[in-house]
Amino acid sequence: AIGMPCRCITPADGSPPAAASAAPPAARPVAGVYVRGIWVRKPLIEGAIMAFWSKLNVSSRDRNDVDAEECADATLAVLRDAARSEAGKAALRRLLAPLQGKKAGSSASGGGSWLLRTPRFTNRLLEAHRPFFLGALGVPAGALFASRRTTESGDPFLKWAAAFLARRGAPLLPLEPGASKALFSEASEDELQERCVKELLAELKKAPAARTDAQQAAAKLLAFVGAESRSLRLHFSALVAVPFAHGAHVFMPATALDRGLLLRLLATLQKRLGRFDDKCVHATQAFFETLPAHGGLSLPQLDAALSRAKQVGVESRAFERRLEVGGRGGAAAAPAAAAPA
Repeated sequence: AIGMPCRCITPADGSPPAAASAAPPAARPVAGVYVRGIWVRKPLIEGAIMAFWSKLNVSSRDRNDVDAEECADATLAVLRDAARSEAGKAALRRLLAPLQGKKAGSSASGGGSWLLRTPRFTNRLLEAHRPFFLGALGVPAGALFASRRTTESGDPFLKWAAAFLARRGAPLLPLEPGASKALFSEASEDELQERCVKELLAELKKAPAARTDAQQAAAKLLAFVGAESRSLRLHFSALVAVPFAHGAHVFMPATALDRGLLLRLLATLQKRLGRFDDKCVHATQAFFETLPAHGGLSLPQLDAALSRAKQVGVESRAFERRLEVGGRGGAAAAPAAAAPA
């Protein structure tokens, strides 16, 4: 029976197999890798019978080994076969469940699954074929994972993004303790921003925002800062609670035009540009000097504040030139002062 043209991976102790195209033989063979019905070597999955018919070639001079990569590919072919039927898909999902962490009743080390007894071989498969295993576990394509560290984060953007995506029904799934690191990793801030941009742009496409004073003011501020900021696309949305920028997009809360909104936009631009920008600093000083701390603003008030920001820039450059000239003069005078001594 072992020489039949079949493929299977099954534990030698008689646990339910992961997959088989023909029933395992009545008299069970010992654990190992079998090629065309012949035992070749110890199994790459501890305690398992790994039988292959046409997907694997025997290697080494004594014909007692198999190539690890080829064996991994052959193993994956068996698992893919299993996933084609509903019964096989359910069995595979049960065997892979410990990879999801403690909520699945075990840990990623595979304590409750014979298929996961050898972490080194398991991780080889997971890293090379991550989309297949996520699909086998029923994880939606493109899902992101967030632990309590993100959902309960003190960082305003992370906390808002996690809640926003959850409300939108976006595939943001909880990351359980003990989950396989090869399959599940904490979503980065950049990944959360990218997903939020996708959701927000889709919403704005359905209901474009009306042009407001805040939008016009923001456009003026972008033009003042200039350079790279001119290419950024600014969006105001009632869905946004925390300003953020990603790629060519800047998102701001849809609030009334006031000094706080302008300062938040400047801080977001600074972060997006990734450098210390003089014009942002000059505008910040001008806003604190000329704009009221509370209450709404008009566009003429902003124009006056930006004029003051230009003046701050002129004053700053003049001060820097005086320091430079004074520094050179002090260096030249030092030898003359030392001569009488």
